[in-house]
Amino acid sequence: MNYICAIQIMIVITVCYKYKVYHQNRNHEVRLSEYLRTASWIYNHCIALQKRYYKLYKKHIGLYKLQAHIVTMKKRCYPKWSEINSQSIQQITERIHEGYKRFFNHDAKHPPTFKSWSKYKSVTFKSTGYTINGNVLTINKQKLRLKFHQSRPITGKVQTVCLKRDSVGDWWVTFTCRIDEQQIKVKTMTGKTAGFDFGLKHFLTSSDGVYIESPLVLFHSLEGVRKKSRNLSRKQKGSNSRKKARLEIARLHRNISNRRTDFHWQLANHLVSQYDIICLETLNLNEMKKRWGRKISDLSFSEFIKILSHTCTKYGKKLVMINQWEATSKTCYCCGTKVDEMPLNVRKWVCPACETSHDRDVNAAKNILRVGTSTLGIDDVRPAKQAIIA
Repeated sequence: MNYICAIQIMIVITVCYKYKVYHQNRNHEVRLSEYLRTASWIYNHCIALQKRYYKLYKKHIGLYKLQAHIVTMKKRCYPKWSEINSQSIQQITERIHEGYKRFFNHDAKHPPTFKSWSKYKSVTFKSTGYTINGNVLTINKQKLRLKFHQSRPITGKVQTVCLKRDSVGDWWVTFTCRIDEQQIKVKTMTGKTAGFDFGLKHFLTSSDGVYIESPLVLFHSLEGVRKKSRNLSRKQKGSNSRKKARLEIARLHRNISNRRTDFHWQLANHLVSQYDIICLETLNLNEMKKRWGRKISDLSFSEFIKILSHTCTKYGKKLVMINQWEATSKTCYCCGTKVDEMPLNVRKWVCPACETSHDRDVNAAKNILRVGTSTLGIDDVRPAKQAIIA
């Protein structure tokens, strides 16, 4: 007898919705700040415990032992900790545990450190501790009602809620939602594939010969940053005028970051609409920052790659990252001849074998496309998704 086993595959991705919380009255601001202060108290207590344990035994405390210790301390010594939701406390310990895990795996240079209450910015709720009613978020234990500007509807099942205060003092709420296959938006397939080369002169150069310029928002706002920084340094420490000057420069930096992020999202959506498969080259950004410094930070290549990867996943497109050691700039895409040396000041060159004239960036983009498509298999050509759950 033959048996047929049918497995239903459900494709799931995660999206985030970020909204600005309306300005609260003085009482609400104080209670929210006190809430974060208590969360930072718990965080620093865990860090002190981990440091003491590491000094004695050269290892960190396990996650479940740390959580059990916090529950005991909350009941016996610090009843004020009960104001924080239990799952929010679990998230704090999980964050510390992941930090130590990355440190011992040599993925981080140092373990988690202490944070002052003024620099502790966020609290995360998992599945309990909050209620959502339209555009009103209620923190149950505190009976705090926070009204936020719901600029777009929330789709999918809410998994976590993060309440965060930025450097300007404004509050933001971020909903992390899970979207199933029926709610995934798939863009129309164009059948096009392209390779792109990052650069300092041009943000991206495509294999089609198209140059995409960067807005260089920090470069164009540098004079304003310097002026406001000088104004801040002249203020007396602890004075109200210094606080106002600090808020001014914080608003300017937030504006710079928002403009850069907006450019990245618009470019990512444009590329995903134009191409089905996008090939890029991995970069050693730490070494690039040592050589070119602020210019690399202004371009923010790593953030763009994260945004492009998320956009490709969301709309069913494919992002291919090739090895950074591929000699894409020094190899002729026509005949495959590799030149021994090519300084960075050489922007155009002629192949010694086939005598083809090359633009350095366009040639690199074409080689990235060649290497990227050669690594694709039958399964890789299919639309990319973030997670597959059987």
